[in-house]
Formats: sequence, structure tokens, C-alpha cells
Amino acid sequence: MASINVYKVYEDDNFTAADSPVVLDITTDLEAISGNGENQYANSLSIANEGKYPITVEISMDGSTYGDVQTLHANDVDNINSAGVKLVRLTHQGNDTGYQVKAYSRMVGDATLSSGSTNSSIIDDDTEPIDTYFAESLSQFTLAADTVASGLLAASLVYDFTATAGHGIVATDQIVLIGTDRSFIAYVTNVAGDVITVDTPIDFVFISGSTGLIVNTNMAVDGSVTPRIFKVQAGVTPVFFRRFIMTITDGSSMDDSKFGGLPALTNGLVIRIVNGFQKSIINVKTNSDLRQWAYDLQYADKAPAGVYGVSSRLTYAGKEKHGVVLSVSGTSEIQWVVQDDLTGLLTLYQSAMGNKK
Repeated sequence: MASINVYKVYEDDNFTAADSPVVLDITTDLEAISGNGENQYANSLSIANEGKYPITVEISMDGSTYGDVQTLHANDVDNINSAGVKLVRLTHQGNDTGYQVKAYSRMVGDATLSSGSTNSSIIDDDTEPIDTYFAESLSQFTLAADTVASGLLAASLVYDFTATAGHGIVATDQIVLIGTDRSFIAYVTNVAGDVITVDTPIDFVFISGSTGLIVNTNMAVDGSVTPRIFKVQAGVTPVFFRRFIMTITDGSSMDDSKFGGLPALTNGLVIRIVNGFQKSIINVKTNSDLRQWAYDLQYADKAPAGVYGVSSRLTYAGKEKHGVVLSVSGTSEIQWVVQDDLTGLLTLYQSAMGNKK
């Protein structure tokens, strides 16, 4: 006997741009399942975003015309009853995600929207960690061939890549290889013509013709006349930066009235974010300013010889810290701006730590 009450489940846990848009022909599918010759439609519909990224949803009651576009964010569920839905169209929004749609032919009720849970610190256990330095770009080069990603065994670790002629890379340079959604930073240990050897195993296939950068990560530079900008960016996938660690070394002793071992700065070292808007967040002129905004500050004396040092940790995650993370993707960036002459320091490095969304 043919069924009167029928349902259909649509599910894709890896909804990609190639799959989009997907149109779910609920009427046709429910009529095929029922087999009783009746016209079918979804009287009750549940649409769930089971991934981490948004999708848009459109529904059609007449089988041809769609209504308004609705965005479902991560873990959102839209339950629609007494609807009469014939078609559902789901559209990818730039990042792969997942969905589940349940369509029932006979149910009566109300329409509700349940929002997904919010993690104020946005820390995932299953996304790619991002650990890098703030850097200024000195020049560019081009890859002459695809890089080879290292394997698991020592014999399969790869340290060489090939750049086009005129690359300008020399030993001791620091370079960055850039892909659509991946980057790689390392120091150059040897240059043999156009073959470049680095100190860190290459971990990704960067495509021939892609751009690389020669960079400087030591912020002990002169920015007193023209400010110098050191920055971090992300690819297509947003990166949530949560922690920044600054380390300074100097031949002079340090205290809270100085910056490193230098006298207090005149203009200051500024952290700012450019992400559809611009915001200058903190201006640091003394070691005490680092303590003021980061709280975590530690001096290192010569022991018994060597150099003096100071380090500071600035955290942007958790309600007891600076609240939300700093998020960047595409052309957005986080910057440290050097506005004074810091060449009296030996080194000043600023690292950034976080994870992909």
C-alpha cells in the first residue's frame, strides 16, 4: 500500500563551491517515495547548517519562484511547519560547510529559528593552527616550478624550491611562500643559482608562478621619518588571532620607564587592525605600557653574560582578557607600526598565534 505520510532527508557534510547552488526538488522526491499519485510538498521542513560557515537558503512554494534569501550561520536550524514547500535552493558562501534538510509531507505547527551556540574565544580543536611573525615586505620573487611538499620520513623532507631568474634572494634572507589559503615562512640557508634552500621543511605545494616575498621580521628599525609597517594577513579562510608575544633584546639594562633599553619612545609602537574599517588599538611607548595593556611582562637579566631581554604577552580571547579575537581574511590585516628609531635595540620580534576559522 502506498504511503500517505512520507519524508525525505537531504544531507551533505562537505558542501563545496562546485556543488553550489544545489536545488532540492522536494515535490518530485516525495511523490516518488509515496507512490500514491497524490501531489506532494513539504508541509514541514527542517534546514540545518551542520558546518562552520554560512549558507544561504531560498524556498519556493509554487515550484518556480523563490522568496527572500535567508542566511543560516554555523549550527543554525530553521524549522518551518504548515509551509507547502516545493523547492529549496542552498548556496555556498565561500567556505566549505555542511547541511541537512528534512522534508515531511504531513505536519502542522509553527515556524521557529534556533541559533547556533557562540564560543566567545572561538577556539577550535580541529582547525589549522596559525603561528607566524609580523613582517614587512622588502621585495618579491616568483616561483619557477611547483614546490614539493615534505613527506613523513626524514628522507622525504624537502628544503629546496626554484625561483625565477633575478629573484634577488641571498643566504640569511627570510622568505614567505604564498598560496591561495596557505603560507610558509623560513630562513634561507643557501642559494645555488635559482635553487633556494631553506631551514624548515616545505609543507605545501605552492604553484609555479605564484608570488613569494623577501621579508624582515626584526622590528628594530628606524620609523621616525617614515613609519614602518609590520603585518600579518590570512588567505580566503578567516584566521582568528588570539595571542601576540613581543620579545626585545638589548645591550642596556631595562626598567618600566624605558622601551626595551631605550629611553621612552616619542611617537610609540602602535597595533592596529584593518578589516573593513581601521582601528588603532594600543600605543606603546614604555615597557610599563606593555604591562598596562598586556599585564604579562617579564625581564631577563644577563645570566651572567649575554644581553638583556624583556617579553610581553598580549591576549585577545576570553572574557577575562581583551574579549573577542582579532579576525582577518583576504585583504584585511593586523599591523604593528614603528614610528620611532628603534635601531638602538638588538632585536624586536612580534609573533602572532591563532587558528583558521
